[in-house]
Amino acid sequence: MGGRGLHGLKEQGDRGPHPEGQGRTRDVMQSGESRRPWLRAWRSGEVPAKSPACGKGRVAAWGEAEFDRAAEEVKNLKTKPADDEMLFIYSHYKQATVGDVNTERPGMLDLKGKAKWDAWNALKGTSKEDAMKAYINKVEDLKKKYGI
Repeated sequence: MGGRGLHGLKEQGDRGPHPEGQGRTRDVMQSGESRRPWLRAWRSGEVPAKSPACGKGRVAAWGEAEFDRAAEEVKNLKTKPADDEMLFIYSHYKQATVGDVNTERPGMLDLKGKAKWDAWNALKGTSKEDAMKAYINKVEDLKKKYGI
C-alpha cells in the first residue's frame, strides 16, 4: 500500500515488505508522527518557510497563505500599534510583495511618506522569504501585545 506523501513524493518507507516479514508502508511512527522534522512541523502548524522538496529560493504555497493570514489579522488588532511597529509592518510587507524599493524618495514635505520609504529602503536586498518570516513573526508578537 505504497502511498504518496506531501508534494506527491514517495514516503521513505515505501520499499515493499520489511525484511522481517512485517509490511512497512510509510515512514511514520505508530502515533502517526513523521520522522521528518519539516513534515512534523507542517502537521503541527509550526510551518517553516519552505520544505526541502520546494527547491531553493521558492516559497511554499502554505508560507504565502500564512503571510496572507497575518496581513489580514494585523488589520484586526484591538489597538493600533506604535509608529515604529507600523513602519516595520509596512516595510516588510512591501519587501515581501514588491521587492526592493522601486520608487523615488518622497519630497521633504511628505514626512510620513519619507519615513515609510526609508523603512522599506533599509530592507534593500532582503529576500522575499526573509521579509515574510519577519512579517509573520512581528504580527504574532503584536497579537500577543495588543490582542485581536
